[in-house]
Amino acid sequence: RGVVRALSLTSAGDRVTLRVPVGQRIPFQVLPGEHSLDLKLYGAVGDVDWIRYLATDSLVERIRWAQTADGETTISVALARPVWGYRTRWERDDLLLEVRRPPPIDPAHPLRGRLIAVDPGHPPAGATGPTGLREAEANLGVALELRRLLEGAGARVLMTRTTDTAIDLYPRVALAEREGAELLVSVHNNALPDGVNPLTNNGTSVYYNQPQSVLLAREVQAALVRRLGLRDLGIGLGDLALVRGTWMPSILTEGLFMILPDQEAALRTMEGRRQYAAGIVEGVRRFLGERARNH
Repeated sequence: RGVVRALSLTSAGDRVTLRVPVGQRIPFQVLPGEHSLDLKLYGAVGDVDWIRYLATDSLVERIRWAQTADGETTISVALARPVWGYRTRWERDDLLLEVRRPPPIDPAHPLRGRLIAVDPGHPPAGATGPTGLREAEANLGVALELRRLLEGAGARVLMTRTTDTAIDLYPRVALAEREGAELLVSVHNNALPDGVNPLTNNGTSVYYNQPQSVLLAREVQAALVRRLGLRDLGIGLGDLALVRGTWMPSILTEGLFMILPDQEAALRTMEGRRQYAAGIVEGVRRFLGERARNH
């Protein structure tokens, strides 16, 4: 069994790192809350005799530990601000929990200076509209307009692609993490399997996977519904590669059903792409403004 005897924090520019010496690599799980992270260690005994805090860094308010079951130790990290992102890695037999520091947001200009990763979904694969418009092409058109609007509002934009080039899923996420993106938005358009009537089942939806992305998904969904005027299909929890990462709030939008002629036609026009992109910008701005108020 692993034994946890001491915990310590170190601070860097964009993160605070909790070091958990365990003695051996064991299974673990991170359970995020609104203002907390619970690290569950399986096959571990807690015997924590000291915890070293940071005198000049207030992101982590409190650390507690408990032997929550036989062979299960839980370390609870309470944060002064809502969880923005986190990740884990092993350094020899020490488990490191990296807690991402929320970016500095100007309440009057929430988008100014923020680095946002924009992912035009596909290729490969993707849907095709009734007149042959490929989803990869439609997504790229919306994403390029999204970049223009975000940059016009003062944001910095990282594109996962700018041409009709096939890129696998995980390199897109890796690029966003490597470059330090603070948000990730993956732009898609929808279709339905054979046998499902798109005339009665179409609408707008946004998907997320991590709890810290729920508010972003809600704000973008509400803005897209207002802009596009389609049925509100709500937000959904999706086990999707582009939103599975934990280092930043991430969402995947399904704005229009491009298998419907009128919605495919909208995606062919600059005005249709602009309305889609403007909805995303509006939702992201509202999310960042809310987070700025919780600073």
